[in-house]
Amino acid sequence: MPPPSSFTQLVVVALLGSCFIFLSSSSNKPQSQITFSTPSQSVEATTSMFRIAIIGAGAAGTSTSFFLSHLLQSSNQAHQLSTEIFENSTYIGGRSTIIYPFDSELFEPIESGASIFVKSNLNLNKAIKQFKLKLKTFDENDGGNLGIWDGTEFAFRETGQSWLDTAKMFWRYGRAPYQLNGIKDEMIDRYKAIYESEFITKGPYYNLSAWAEASQLAGLLPLSGSKKLIEEQGINVQAVNELAAVACRVNYGQDISDIHALGTLVSLAGSDGMSVKGGNRQIFEKFAIESGATVHLAHQVTRISKVKPLNAVTDERSKYTISYRDANNHSLTSESGPFDAVIIAAPFHQTGIEFDTADVSSKIPNQPYVHLHVTFVITNATTPSGKFFGLPAEEEMPKTIYSTMMRNVLGKGQRPIFNSLSYLRNMGPKVGVIGDLHIVKLFSEATLSTETLGEIFNLPQNLIWVKRIEWDAYPVLNPIVDVNQLAPMKLDEGLYYINGFERLMSTMETETLAAWNVADMISKDLWNFHANQSWASE
Repeated sequence: MPPPSSFTQLVVVALLGSCFIFLSSSSNKPQSQITFSTPSQSVEATTSMFRIAIIGAGAAGTSTSFFLSHLLQSSNQAHQLSTEIFENSTYIGGRSTIIYPFDSELFEPIESGASIFVKSNLNLNKAIKQFKLKLKTFDENDGGNLGIWDGTEFAFRETGQSWLDTAKMFWRYGRAPYQLNGIKDEMIDRYKAIYESEFITKGPYYNLSAWAEASQLAGLLPLSGSKKLIEEQGINVQAVNELAAVACRVNYGQDISDIHALGTLVSLAGSDGMSVKGGNRQIFEKFAIESGATVHLAHQVTRISKVKPLNAVTDERSKYTISYRDANNHSLTSESGPFDAVIIAAPFHQTGIEFDTADVSSKIPNQPYVHLHVTFVITNATTPSGKFFGLPAEEEMPKTIYSTMMRNVLGKGQRPIFNSLSYLRNMGPKVGVIGDLHIVKLFSEATLSTETLGEIFNLPQNLIWVKRIEWDAYPVLNPIVDVNQLAPMKLDEGLYYINGFERLMSTMETETLAAWNVADMISKDLWNFHANQSWASE
């Protein structure tokens, strides 16, 4: 089969873009913890021991721990750092998770959450090199062609013939793919400036509005993606509502008329997708290990309490204690502290955390999330059934299908039943099954029943294995009219919040950018050291 045309590759690139501790004195403390030790240091009389608590062991929490350790070392001060990470689940990595086909580790794992990152993600790429992780290009592709489906019919289908696909795209979209590519390049250039010394030295940024203004991205927040591309950039409506809209649905599960322009451009900005062999969450495991943190898994934080300094003469800063319980046995509760700083590195309204003063929680606006259903299917069907899409059952179908809401938005068709369908891998033959097995991943807004899956793959008996996962995958990124209503990154003295940053952008890399800013903030607040360059640029 001839390779896809460069024009078609452009579309595919866009679609696959950014394409989410504790040492307690109590005897009844839950026991799920991992301690990562750091080399001992001699402690002089003038040094301090700073205790930091981080709530959440995902991309944000683990990278904050790592950056704090790095910034203290860079300051050349003799202080010591004791960082403790609480994680409600039983693993490190947050929304970066994996599954194994047939639930067996005999098979290579597949990303079920944050699947890829790109060359412009400088923190993740440096981490992979520094931690000596094995990188692989994004190869979740079982061959076949690509199609864009509007819930009623295919808006575009590749033929596998390069010249014909190019002609079809020119006829349908004109210059729009080239225009979108130019916008993508401009966005990447703006994004790269975030790592440069000029941006870093202006920080740390104590609120998101200041960060957005300094990065020159604030102007993209009040506009929807469709308004930005159609009205300001002059891209034709059909291309926006099919090509760009598909990127938004694949990356954020939202329609381009609802998502803000920054989220839209982030969706378009990916190219050369990569992932870590064995799972991207290894990056975050390494961040935790290299930071020397103590990680407590299956620990659910329930309350954060502010306490007065033990000695108001020598210690003017308030401290915090944290109440927590065993996530698997709520009757096992405990408290630990005091901590010099507490960092919330998880979506606040999903944590159930209470504060001892109501004014703190009132500073954090409620952030809704897109509830996503991920369905993995192992099937011996070589492609989806044409009959399901209103075509002859025997017709060869695309193995990668992205859906667009264009027809539904215009009131002329039904809402697509899935966001995307991708044949990921040919698993080869299996005894007792006719034909090779293929693993397929589907994203959808609702559960795909076994009956529906049987229709998609022609026959119920073609469903060899099915695994369903659902979670709050992406923040709802509707346009932001007033940036001053965004959550502050510093909630109170010694109390910080990272995940408000997701209201601007939500990727693995941008979580590490937010983490760097908060770590720099704490470094300045606790030991009076402010970085003049990013970790990625060192």
